Amino acid sequence: MVATPKDIAQAATATAATLLMWQMSMAEPATFRRDMDQSRRAIRASRELLERLRQRHRNDMAQSWEDANPATVAVSALQADVLRSASDA
Repeated sequence: MVATPKDIAQAATATAATLLMWQMSMAEPATFRRDMDQSRRAIRASRELLERLRQRHRNDMAQSWEDANPATVAVSALQADVLRSASDA
């Protein structure tokens, strides 16, 4: 049997499609790893930012507590109730 140009073209197309699918399947794990690394870096940066914000908040709260006049310290309603209960006992 002699291969016709149409048969040769179909075989070449099938071979090219197979190679393209293989190439894409090989690229998927690399793409997945790259995306995971990028996600990990973003999460790490987010955690560092959150930690800096928490530290800044703690510092601000400590500073405001040190600067506050003891007579003007804000007390919540719950804290006031606890203080009243303790002073009555």
